[in-house]
Amino acid sequence: MAPSRRAIIVGHANGVHDPAIAVVDDDVLVAEAFERHTQCKRSHDNLLLFYSGRALKATLREYGGWPVRHADVVAISSWRFGEGAGEAAAAPTGEAAADHAITGGSWPRDRIFDHQLVWTLGGYPPYHISPAAAETLGLDLDIRLTRRSGVPHHLAHAATAVYTSPFDRCVVMVLDGAGEDASTSFYLFHDNQFEFLHRCGLSHSLGILYATVTSLCGFNPIEGEEWKVMGLAAYGRPCDPIYQYFRERIEVRGLDVRLDDELVIGSPGAFRGLGAATGGFRSPSDPIEHAADLAHNFQRAFEDTVVALASEAAALRLSPNLAYAGGCALNSAANGKIIGQSGFERLHVPSAPADDGNALGVALYEKYAVRGEPRSAELLTPFLGSRVDAGTLDRVRGLGGGDWREYSTDEALCDRIAALLAAGAIVGWVQGRAEFGPRALGGRSILAAPFPAGMKDRINERVKFREEYRPLAPAILHEHGPMYFEHYQESPYMERTLVVRSEMRDRIPAAVHRDGSARLQTVMADWNPRFHRLLASFHRLTGVPVLVNTSYNVAGKPIVHTIEDAVTVFHTTGLDVLVIDRWVLQKTGVG
Repeated sequence: MAPSRRAIIVGHANGVHDPAIAVVDDDVLVAEAFERHTQCKRSHDNLLLFYSGRALKATLREYGGWPVRHADVVAISSWRFGEGAGEAAAAPTGEAAADHAITGGSWPRDRIFDHQLVWTLGGYPPYHISPAAAETLGLDLDIRLTRRSGVPHHLAHAATAVYTSPFDRCVVMVLDGAGEDASTSFYLFHDNQFEFLHRCGLSHSLGILYATVTSLCGFNPIEGEEWKVMGLAAYGRPCDPIYQYFRERIEVRGLDVRLDDELVIGSPGAFRGLGAATGGFRSPSDPIEHAADLAHNFQRAFEDTVVALASEAAALRLSPNLAYAGGCALNSAANGKIIGQSGFERLHVPSAPADDGNALGVALYEKYAVRGEPRSAELLTPFLGSRVDAGTLDRVRGLGGGDWREYSTDEALCDRIAALLAAGAIVGWVQGRAEFGPRALGGRSILAAPFPAGMKDRINERVKFREEYRPLAPAILHEHGPMYFEHYQESPYMERTLVVRSEMRDRIPAAVHRDGSARLQTVMADWNPRFHRLLASFHRLTGVPVLVNTSYNVAGKPIVHTIEDAVTVFHTTGLDVLVIDRWVLQKTGVG
């Protein structure tokens, strides 16, 4: 008797950068960026054809067996640049979408992903193979894409924001560089529908403007170095000519944003007035200080614009809740000002708000908006990636080269690691499933005490090999958040920056940025029990409920993906301790 069939929804983000895959069925969900598998930062789309099969195979292992056979597959691809989305921005639903069977012929690039789905699920039958040859070879051809659906880029962002949130009604704001014909979009989500409110075109893109200023600061936006502008901003000084240059040329009209022609690359006289205000732009070889004032004042203007757009949306009084996604939603400094200044009461930013998150968004759109399946009211976990592989860990430990010790309980493990952290150790912390998105949240983290102040420089210089102005995030026990932060808000994904209370800055100096702010991570036991226990153990030992947390990688590389990656970074950097599950490896002389 053939096994019962179950629906598998495969979400696929195939934009210009940050491709990713998500797999959803009745009760299992996995999402992962391809960069984790390739260990190539951002994994631009030309790598898609070579690595999507590998990512899919690893992802489907989360179902508890490999391969998955006798399954219906729905492949959902995100946007293709240059295609309009239309005002309603609605994806086709069941009856309206065409059925597709893999029969061969000449296929566009995104259809090659369809082939790989079938090959991977069915055991690699080439698309041109005949049924008779398949029978001779023992291959399973009873796998085909029953439906293929495209979800517009901004609607995919909106779905990611909404369906990872606890909201059943909210305003949705999407700000990014480009998505089909839009750079800014607003929706009202209610009754499981996305009601279109407004769209702003590509020539007025805040995301492209931020990328352009990143380049003017001497950084590379193609490599995603907008992070550097946000970090460097705290080291700059207020300069009214620079700030006013941007404020006078960025106008918010209701839900619309308008950029002056001078802020558009390729326009006559683009940025001609800005060069005079800054004394010229920084080249990559110039001292970093030369770009600090530009970063500071542009960041202020960007924050003002984001808050103004959110305020206009809140003024419509459609909902007190805002779900926010798109690449601009990674700007935690702007995010931290939305609740206090816009009129919204609650804000949700997903763990992967940028283009990688669209793989999850299109899969969830299919599941909830198209199929109408019931949603949970719970906040969706960010721990959706690959698991720690116990067999690989056993093999690596068996090779020797270190004294591994296993702790029998979480309490014993966390007490030991807390003591090492309190003594100044820098710890690589690899636990369970990886986080989906660019920030480590206690699954693939580098941890340290938030004191002394020199701990930040030590991590940046000896472990991360990156610029000294780059900040570290404080992971804090939720119940202590109001004691340490002004106007405290929950921030489960390090998605917002808040001001550290002045009387607490000397207690956690390594976690406080130059301007007195910090991009915090709220930690609760329900969200991450073992990480919460570690923080609680450190708090009991030191009186401080905070650890600094940064991603387990070195500059220019993605977060580690395999145990081999984690061990390699441990042995080639200034990490003192490596924790994988309950196994601990210490370098000689530590502890």
